[in-house]
Amino acid sequence: MREPKKRKRGSKIGFIIDPFRRRKIWYESGLEENLLSVLVAMPTVAEVREQQLVRFVRQGRDRKHFFDFIVRWTDGSVTAFAAKYSQDIDRELLLDLCAIRDSLGDVVADEYSTLSETDFDQITIENSKLIIASARDFDFEGQRAVRMLLHSVGREVRLGEIASATGLGERGYRAALSLVQSGDLVCAANKPLEPSALVFNALHGCEAR
Repeated sequence: MREPKKRKRGSKIGFIIDPFRRRKIWYESGLEENLLSVLVAMPTVAEVREQQLVRFVRQGRDRKHFFDFIVRWTDGSVTAFAAKYSQDIDRELLLDLCAIRDSLGDVVADEYSTLSETDFDQITIENSKLIIASARDFDFEGQRAVRMLLHSVGREVRLGEIASATGLGERGYRAALSLVQSGDLVCAANKPLEPSALVFNALHGCEAR
């Protein structure tokens, strides 16, 4: 991975502590931070690697490109993303992505794509940051208590009800949030993850272990 460096717009360098894979993931702008937060919290994402260099040939010339994120999905497929503001996704970038695909095929990824601020709404971004922050509590005891409860309640439950029923209060609420990434709880799109939020319980009817 190259050393992160500031960009002209949204210049913000930092990293997210991914509590699910136990590693730092760097970003180079506010846009990348938001997009990365969503990717880290998504149940369908198995791994995210940042700032990955690829070398390719375009019009007979050797070139190189740093993909902002390379994502391995839980189904085993891989997507290489160029993260850009929508107004910066120009013809040159699209031609580079086509050339990379033609030069490298599926050696690096199964798909080469762009990712911009239009792909995720603000609620999804804020929910993702809340899920990550809650998971960084590493409250495995609280998560076990929530999972035990989920085996005995209905298919839909409110986050605040989980907090009350476990007797853990705010701790139970945050433990429940941390289980969204695993898919044990599924949140509705475009709905803030407040205590009143109704979530789908994927552990309903499953045998407790």
